[in-house]
Amino acid sequence: MGMVADWIKDGVAHLIGSLKESISGIVGKFLAAFGLTTVSWTAVLPNLKAFIAQQMGGISGPAAEMLGYLRVGEAISMILSALTIRLAWKVFIVPKAVADTMGAGS
Repeated sequence: MGMVADWIKDGVAHLIGSLKESISGIVGKFLAAFGLTTVSWTAVLPNLKAFIAQQMGGISGPAAEMLGYLRVGEAISMILSALTIRLAWKVFIVPKAVADTMGAGS
């Protein structure tokens, strides 16, 4: 009877250990995603949008009205958001403390 009880204790201990590892991995990924999103939307994306707005500043008159009617600006914004996140996942994964020193809060 003692050997079966030991097996049960070991099984429960293994199950609890596996759950702790799984939960810590999920929480770590969530926190990394939140930090990455915060950095991307507060530092990278506004600067990228400002650059494109500066380059597109020469469009005026009927062309600008047509682009506004077609909501090209919203489409470009969605595309830039997706590209920013894609790029950030590959290149810009840094701790939040480092991102704050890079001007993410401004």
